[in-house]
Amino acid sequence: MIAVIDAGTTSVKLAVCDEKLLEIRKEPLIKRCPYPGWVEIDVEDLSRKAKSLLDYAIEKYKIEAIGITNQRTTVVLWDDKTKSAIFPALGWQDSRAMEVAICLNRNFKIRFGKIIGKVVQKTAAILPTIKRKKTAKWLMSVADFSFIPTHSSVKLRWLLDQLKKPEEFRLKAGTIDSWLIYKLCGEHFTDYSNAGATALFDPFNLKWSETIMEIADIDEELLPDVLESDAIFGEYRNVPITGVIADQSSSLYSLGCWDRGEIKVTNGTGSFVDLNVGGEAEVFPKLLPLIAWKLKGEMRYMLEGMLYYSGSAVDLFRDLGIVGDVRETSQMAFASKNDLYLIPSFVGLSTPHYVSVPGLLYGLTNSMRREDLVKALLEAIAFRITEIVELMRKVERIDTIKCDGEMSSNDFLLQRIADATKLRVKRSSVLSGSLFGSYLIAGRSLGKWKRVCADFSQEFHPKEDVSQKFRRWKELLELSKKIS
Repeated sequence: MIAVIDAGTTSVKLAVCDEKLLEIRKEPLIKRCPYPGWVEIDVEDLSRKAKSLLDYAIEKYKIEAIGITNQRTTVVLWDDKTKSAIFPALGWQDSRAMEVAICLNRNFKIRFGKIIGKVVQKTAAILPTIKRKKTAKWLMSVADFSFIPTHSSVKLRWLLDQLKKPEEFRLKAGTIDSWLIYKLCGEHFTDYSNAGATALFDPFNLKWSETIMEIADIDEELLPDVLESDAIFGEYRNVPITGVIADQSSSLYSLGCWDRGEIKVTNGTGSFVDLNVGGEAEVFPKLLPLIAWKLKGEMRYMLEGMLYYSGSAVDLFRDLGIVGDVRETSQMAFASKNDLYLIPSFVGLSTPHYVSVPGLLYGLTNSMRREDLVKALLEAIAFRITEIVELMRKVERIDTIKCDGEMSSNDFLLQRIADATKLRVKRSSVLSGSLFGSYLIAGRSLGKWKRVCADFSQEFHPKEDVSQKFRRWKELLELSKKIS
């Protein structure tokens, strides 16, 4: 039996699996938003609850391994002397470090690197063989690179700037997986999928980037050692910790997107679109080049686009009283009789825009109903996902989108994704793909199997032509960018 801890944005979950799910438990996390754009997580609370859940599993079941999956770019800074976090963790949605990002982007090395990168991009368009070289790929990625507030590197720099006497601490830093491993067994490790999402790691040469660390003034001694996801990271109560992998990589694995050209969308707090690009890193403008996973004998990279706010937006509608229960939103959207247009920029627009613009609602009339607002929101999420898929289709031929995440239980959302992309959409029978992927990799580490994935419960095929509505929505989005 394998116990998996899934550290999310609002809760920490425990799943106990033995070829099938035996039990799942969930504890809410203490999350605070003291100011606009701030998202803080009490990680001492998180680690206590994770330990309690694991203690329960170990005492009730014969646990052979512990897996960990987590949302990636939340940053924790702690003191190795006191074994305690110095500040609350900055959540992946936290955007307080805008001034830090602006300052880092002014660095001469970044500006000069962008110029060189653009030259390499243009040269590669004439001589495509250049793209095969790691150095060329790295330079092309620099051409489109900018520090943004949600980068782990930027948030870590902000945290370090708050310390009046840093010499008083023995500082350690990492993402949530690193923090949990440290609290469970005292080791300072992370895996390649988490490291690759920090904007501090060089995915082409598989090491912490000396250039980025120098620009951000971050000492490598603060950072964890990087291991394969199926390595042994330590032990908790004599149970090995393995199957450590970032949530989106874990979902990609669990959905069987093992080969180049396979794509998935995870609809949770945010929505994440990931395209497997095979065993070598690829670069494409506006998409993030990330490490999908590194296992013993298997390396996979992915390109990613994201929406910061999707499930969070539905929760916001619930909190505002527009919906009573988020499970009703699909039925409400199907019942809508009027068309509204919504630009879902609640905390800015991510891929492929990467701008902070005002959210907009267009088309209000006196016949408007709550159902119309719900449909507008779900369509906007589907249209934002379609923007990203359209970019990825320039990289690789795509014929099927695989979906997981709690928001993927929404029939209207998945149907509208199929309508807008004109692609087949398959819903996983296991919506908690991050949990399941960690379980599969932990089992692989134990030698239980090589490749196993989730099956699918339902398919959605394009039914309605929404191309004109999608075009009008994009026009409104461009308007929002102009008036920001």
